[in-house]
Amino acid sequence: MQGIFIRRKLLTERQEALLERIRAVLEALRAALHRFGTDVAPADARTLDETLAHLDELFLLVVAGEYNSGKSSFINALLGETIVAEGVTPTTDRITILRHGDEPGESVADAFLVEQRFPAEVLRRIAIVDTPGTNAIIRRHEELTREFIPRADLVLFVTSADRPFSESERAFLEVIRAWGKKVVIVLNKVDLLDEAGLAEVVEFVGRHAEDLFGTRPEIFAVSSRMARLARETGDQSQWQASRFAAVERYIGETLDEEQRVRLKLLSPLGVARRFAEAYLGVAEERLETLRTDIATIENIERQLDAFRDDLRTDFRYHQTEVENILNEFELRGMQFFDDTIRLGNLPNMVRRQHEIAETFEREIVADVPQQIEARLQTLIDWMVEKNLRMWQAIMDYLRRERAIEQRTGLIGEVGGSFAYNRSALIESVAREAQKVIATYDREAEAQVLAEEVRAAIAGSALAGAGAVGIGALLVLLLKGALLDVSGVLAAGVLAIGGLYLIPNKRRQVKRQFHQRLVELRDNLAQTMERQFGSELERMIARIYEAITPYTRFVRVQHDLLLAVQRDLSDTEVEIGKLIADIER
Repeated sequence: MQGIFIRRKLLTERQEALLERIRAVLEALRAALHRFGTDVAPADARTLDETLAHLDELFLLVVAGEYNSGKSSFINALLGETIVAEGVTPTTDRITILRHGDEPGESVADAFLVEQRFPAEVLRRIAIVDTPGTNAIIRRHEELTREFIPRADLVLFVTSADRPFSESERAFLEVIRAWGKKVVIVLNKVDLLDEAGLAEVVEFVGRHAEDLFGTRPEIFAVSSRMARLARETGDQSQWQASRFAAVERYIGETLDEEQRVRLKLLSPLGVARRFAEAYLGVAEERLETLRTDIATIENIERQLDAFRDDLRTDFRYHQTEVENILNEFELRGMQFFDDTIRLGNLPNMVRRQHEIAETFEREIVADVPQQIEARLQTLIDWMVEKNLRMWQAIMDYLRRERAIEQRTGLIGEVGGSFAYNRSALIESVAREAQKVIATYDREAEAQVLAEEVRAAIAGSALAGAGAVGIGALLVLLLKGALLDVSGVLAAGVLAIGGLYLIPNKRRQVKRQFHQRLVELRDNLAQTMERQFGSELERMIARIYEAITPYTRFVRVQHDLLLAVQRDLSDTEVEIGKLIADIER
């Protein structure tokens, strides 16, 4: 460190500790802002870096004001020689830092910053900064001054007695106040006023300054022109008339080492507080936006859970209906066997086995396969329709979100990659939902799902059946049950020598038939449950896949912003403690 604190050993042990705490606060603030990434304004990042870098600089007294207010003439009067250019038009187009040097000299730091050396005694204690005038037609001049204000340890604001405290001056003073800088007002060109007019102008400036800052700043009414002439001529009466001695005493005596150290320590904290408050506001605004997003995502998830529950409930209903169809079929079959396999019908059993099989298929099997297939098709149609409605619900939500963004100006207010990424992700999900809805063909979707169900049933219930319809497949399965019955009947007929065996054979047929239907029922139920469950999860997974980039962004940003909010809040608390310690 090569600043005034080290060169002149101004810092006490306590002040040194305060300086290190300030440095730690600025570092913590920089780390917190770094987590905003590219959303931190480059000018803010640069200002914070400069504030850290200039902690050990000589005390900076920044002279600011509108062009033609007499800033340059004031500085020349203070130094006792014409060092900076004067004129009625904007003459200062860069920042000039005046430092002490045994010999006058000038060095260019960059395109808009010049350092001048001059052997003035006042410059041993402070560096004086001459800034371009504000409210000039050359807007870059005002930008240079605004950008330099954060580095100031004290702002000496020059206003002209012939147009004091204009609206544009008030606007610029609000900028200075926002950085937490101490301001002293110099009312220049008082030689244009009589005593009554001067008192009126001083009261006017003081009242409006107090309204702006909350307390009335120190005001020095001077004539820089008369002070310059008095220094050149040695005219004491003119020197007294210039009223310049008061401002000299303030800079030379009131602004002593202790006061300069206090202001030097407070200055970076004003910058830190402004950034902490501003970006804490950004973090909280974004968290509020994300809270809405999270609530919406949770609502979508609840809808998907409800979709899953609804389908499972509806599936159980349709599954029960299929079981009822098979139960009724079984009851009819059992009755058929009771009526057919009996001693009184023995001649028909012997002569008309083929007719018995046809009667069984026509009257008992009847439209059982078609009833089961209709139930499955109803479930498929419901599932397809429900899926489409879910996509439409997501689309409606996205339309509302985009309308809210346009209405509140969210992107323009928050700015940066956060708003851009959020908007882009919402737009991406919206496009996906639009594409799904635009290309959604209920009949085709239902057909595809039906084929998958058929294939699953065929694969698990009747290997090698191929891509047959559900109805045709069930006919084959039920015929298999009939063949088992026919085989038992044939065996019973062959054993006709023992008529007492007929009741046993009937029980055997019914048992065989029941067992085959149990297998069919269980096989069909398991296959349906597996296939529809798989299709349900596939539908839900597709919706989740579409919104995953958005949900991931929301959750990652939410966690990040909570951490940033905590860090900035802690930084604000530490800034408050430091200010209190310094003032004490």
